[in-house]
Amino acid sequence: MAQAQSNISDFFKTMKVRFEKCLEPTLSCTAAAISAHSVQNATALGLIADDNHVYEMRMRVRNGAPQCGFEKVGRNQASTFSGLCGHHDTEIFKVIDTRPLSLEDKEQLFLIAYRSVTRELHVVMEAAMRLKTTLHRQVRAGIVPKDETSPAMIEATAYMMKSWGVWKHRLEFYDKPMVKRRFDDVGHSIFVIEGRKPVLASSSFFSVDDRLWGKRFAGVTLNVIPTSVTETAVIVSYPKEQSGQARRYVAPVFLKRGDERLVALSHMIVDRAENFFVSPAHLEGWPVDKRTQIEEAFVGTVIRGEAAKPSPELMLF
Repeated sequence: MAQAQSNISDFFKTMKVRFEKCLEPTLSCTAAAISAHSVQNATALGLIADDNHVYEMRMRVRNGAPQCGFEKVGRNQASTFSGLCGHHDTEIFKVIDTRPLSLEDKEQLFLIAYRSVTRELHVVMEAAMRLKTTLHRQVRAGIVPKDETSPAMIEATAYMMKSWGVWKHRLEFYDKPMVKRRFDDVGHSIFVIEGRKPVLASSSFFSVDDRLWGKRFAGVTLNVIPTSVTETAVIVSYPKEQSGQARRYVAPVFLKRGDERLVALSHMIVDRAENFFVSPAHLEGWPVDKRTQIEEAFVGTVIRGEAAKPSPELMLF
């Protein structure tokens, strides 16, 4: 019991560790990062919020084990990450934060994808720092040897490699094109959910192949953006040179229509996109079994690394 309580205490100490470096393209900015939204607050989140709240997946420790579940959070806190300073957040994303979304605007589409990749870079770098902090704490406590391989060392090293891989991906496919304003270097597959009230918003980045972290990999961003009271844009973005791999991966969504397409999109979100938000009025109308199945599928993917099994019960829309 004492060891379990110690592990839980270590977990919460580690979760308080924050990575707050400005991740602008050159990584040379020394200003402190601010808390900024990965999904636009005033527009996208505003269209799905009820009483200024939305639901998101959050991880908690219960009975000594990590669990994920939907929790209601304030709109102003939802989707935030501390990955850029105030100056760079404003300057880089001015085009998407001050203009209405146009699905024909290549610069806007590029920057929407850039924000998703930058958020993921922040997430994996913060995770790497937390795991390194945990490793050092365990070494000091004599729980693991300093100079020998241990599960804690392997996990910390893996996330360092993942961080490096995501940074290299952003550098090659997003940072360099952005500096030269080559927005066409990133391609997009888009459809619009029409004639139904928006209920979900999302901003995520994930790989679409099985390459080990540290190796050059193919990746896509998935953004689900409510644009009006009856429409939601779904935007999948990818480096053009990886368009074949990207399109094959998302084909199960794009080749379908109607509710079948939305079920396939929901499965992809639960399986790969942890950064999504749901309207309270919509989620609270789900049967208890449906909500539980979605939460359990999400736990499987995030904690156990198990792919979610396709099911109509995973329908999020």
